[in-house]
Amino acid sequence: MVALLVGTAACGNAGSGPATDAAAPSSASAGQQDGAVTIKTFAFHPDPVRVKAGTTVSWTNEDEILHNVTSGERDEADGTFDKQLDGPGSVAEHTFDTPGTYAYHCSIHPGMDGVVEVSSR
Repeated sequence: MVALLVGTAACGNAGSGPATDAAAPSSASAGQQDGAVTIKTFAFHPDPVRVKAGTTVSWTNEDEILHNVTSGERDEADGTFDKQLDGPGSVAEHTFDTPGTYAYHCSIHPGMDGVVEVSSR
């Protein structure tokens, strides 16, 4: 599996001060998500999707047309996954076991690009 590293200088909680016990339990406040991605109006939501290692990301097509999710940059698919979503309600899944930043795209539609950010467990 090839990981593409992407700078995230604007992400995180810089300047927000030390974490408190009251804020710690909420994974949403830490930017973690459950791995559910929707495809709606030719876009991936959320983007980026942030998950912990071992999480299965699922992409659900809510558009009326065919899409796919292909691993890697648009001009350099890496062959890790290439899954078809044949219309409304179709779902594709991939489990991300290794921390890193992974690019993916819909090879059918220019401009449909996304990122999965995987943190350690």
